[in-house]
Amino acid sequence: MSFIKHHWFGLIISLFMLAYLLVFVLVLFAPRYDEQKRGFIPCTEIMAEELIFCDSSAWCMLKTIAKNTWCDTNVVAKGFGQWIKGEQKTPWANYLFEPQLPQQNIASDVEPEESLQEFYEQTPDIEASMQNLRKLNQELEEQIKNQEEKEKSEHEQQQ
Repeated sequence: MSFIKHHWFGLIISLFMLAYLLVFVLVLFAPRYDEQKRGFIPCTEIMAEELIFCDSSAWCMLKTIAKNTWCDTNVVAKGFGQWIKGEQKTPWANYLFEPQLPQQNIASDVEPEESLQEFYEQTPDIEASMQNLRKLNQELEEQIKNQEEKEKSEHEQQQ
């Protein structure tokens, strides 16, 4: 009991820091992309929009991040409440889930430019081409170095 009397403030601060760290880890491992925008995704989007208008003000950024942490904490509390009520199987089901990604692949919709397509057709082995370019670059550097040394020695001989 004497320990608690002497260290009550440190214990309270430690509990807050532990809770903050727990929320941080949960957000870190939660899905970042989901078609339905479940979990921490809405909080993150709101934070990103608010940070745009902060104009590099440290106080504004700190307030926005604190609001985001509070929002994330509410998502965790809501999940725990839904679990207690029996609305979901686990307390973390509303923020640790299998994300639903869009079915259509965005990269396949974009067709490469014709010149780029020609390059890939003409150069099927890009790694070998890069090695060849590196070799040519080294040879060119050696030629330039030799030429500079030759010019320098000729200049010294003239003097």
